[in-house]
Amino acid sequence: MILDLKFAVERKLGDPLIRIVIDDYLVLYEGPAQENFHFDFHIDNGSHVLKIIHYGKECQDHIIEDNIIIVDKHIEIKEIKMDDVELTSELWEGKFYPVYMHRDENEPVFITPNLYLGHNGTWTLDFASPATKWLIEKRNNGPKIEETIFKTNKEILEKSKNFFKDLPDV
Repeated sequence: MILDLKFAVERKLGDPLIRIVIDDYLVLYEGPAQENFHFDFHIDNGSHVLKIIHYGKECQDHIIEDNIIIVDKHIEIKEIKMDDVELTSELWEGKFYPVYMHRDENEPVFITPNLYLGHNGTWTLDFASPATKWLIEKRNNGPKIEETIFKTNKEILEKSKNFFKDLPDV
């Protein structure tokens, strides 16, 4: 599988640290965030989880003025390609599980849709391999017309063909 990642990386307060992992055991990268990553690796066919983990951020890694964050050490996911196919709506299915410095019960366990990794935490995306097949199946589901007024069958299709076949040319 080929995996390409593009990030926007805020470095004014130092390099954010990330770990890129498949299924909790295949560590593709660990260290300072880069803008671009390219991986070529083998995984079995079937369901998998991509994890992008932002770690090592501390309280001093953002600057606040008038209760507004002016500078924040973070990464933002800009693009993910699997086997040279860019994820579009699939990208927004990812979930970010932040690790709050001071968690209260009103903060969500995960945030979705979200591509901004400002807190320490883990962004996850469920996918399947081969990725191209997964994306084709996901994108070709389209509207379902069974059990609607638009239901069709072979007999109706044949009647329609015969109707148009018997019309005179104009």
